[in-house]
Amino acid sequence: MSFANQRNTLIHDHLGNLYNFRWDEERILYTYFDKYLKKYEKDILVEDCTLEFDAGIDAQNNVYFVYQRKDGRLILKSLVNGFWQENLLGGENTLNILNLNLFIDYGRIHIIYCVPSNESDMTYRIYHHYYDEQGWKNFVVQDIERKNLLNPFQMIKKEKNFVVGFYDLMGEEEQIFIKEFNTETDQWENTIQLTDGSNNRVYLDILITKKENLHLTYSEYFQGNLLIKDEKYKVHENKAIKIAENIISNPSNCTNPTFIKDHDKLWNVWTEYDQIVSSLSTDDGITWSEPYLWKESKEEIFFRYKFDTNDENIDTDYRFNYSFGKDYPEFSFIGFGPLERAEKIPLQINKKKEEEACVMELEEVKRSEKQINDVRNDTIQISKLQKDIEKLEAKISDIKNLEERINNIEEYFRRRRGLFFSRK
Repeated sequence: MSFANQRNTLIHDHLGNLYNFRWDEERILYTYFDKYLKKYEKDILVEDCTLEFDAGIDAQNNVYFVYQRKDGRLILKSLVNGFWQENLLGGENTLNILNLNLFIDYGRIHIIYCVPSNESDMTYRIYHHYYDEQGWKNFVVQDIERKNLLNPFQMIKKEKNFVVGFYDLMGEEEQIFIKEFNTETDQWENTIQLTDGSNNRVYLDILITKKENLHLTYSEYFQGNLLIKDEKYKVHENKAIKIAENIISNPSNCTNPTFIKDHDKLWNVWTEYDQIVSSLSTDDGITWSEPYLWKESKEEIFFRYKFDTNDENIDTDYRFNYSFGKDYPEFSFIGFGPLERAEKIPLQINKKKEEEACVMELEEVKRSEKQINDVRNDTIQISKLQKDIEKLEAKISDIKNLEERINNIEEYFRRRRGLFFSRK
């Protein structure tokens, strides 16, 4: 039916219970599903929330929920042994927080967000706070600039460390960067630039499938439309080397590209005309299939969930930061899996590229034929000129012979005149 573009977080614990947080008109609607009792509980968790919130879960099934109140205060709620506890973060300070992210890593609560600078609403500072047994630690990650709008961040885990992906302005163009936090040294490493070029981009998702393989996807403007681009990098020793780059959608209104690692398949799932479309790769992002339209997305309202789990079996078979899916009471994912529920879409941009390549090749053949004809014509002209030159050389030779004969005759007459004079 349509895409409900509302912030939505879905958490799955190792017992199979579900926790869902969804923003709805300054409230957070909270739904809990108890797998053992097969029972849902619905409630309003917060009634004075801005659009900025996030949630995560630790290894002990403790759920954490962070949000910004309308008065600007940052609040952290924790669900421990079935009871919610609440803590005010940052004292009396009120900030215009954007891109609020929370995740749990080795028992530590990490919160990352950005705020606009006092000097310009085009410049932002990214902050990072994390909590361990000794208290909160605070970092300034990066100052960034936006071009037209502020694009989202993306947080991903990388072994013991984690990586943040973000946009920043380089000269006149926005590019995508990554930065890694080293949990052993408690330091942010150097910033690595991934993209270049002048095409405008929006949205962002990144995923690490192997130790050094990083996948990047975004929507890129093309002739007034948006298409999905996919890039693969080898990241090693603070350098990123591009391995592959692909256009995997038709130019349309393609938004929210999302990676899903499903066993040995890598999916890229996005929205297109309020429907879910995806492409899959079986060689870890080197090549991609034609797009598939998922029929269920035509029939039901669906959301884009931020997803977190502490179930090791799910983490082993699947890896993703977000996924599209149905809402209460089903909470099922759409956009990857058996293709019986999808229909293939021809990738017109590849056909167009092939046609353009054929046209260019035909034009090149025509140019080559013209050059050959020009050379042939020049050869003919040169041959004619050579014959004319030979004729002229023959005439010049005849003239020289005639001149020599005339000189001989004149010399003969001079001698004869001398003989006549002497006789007289």
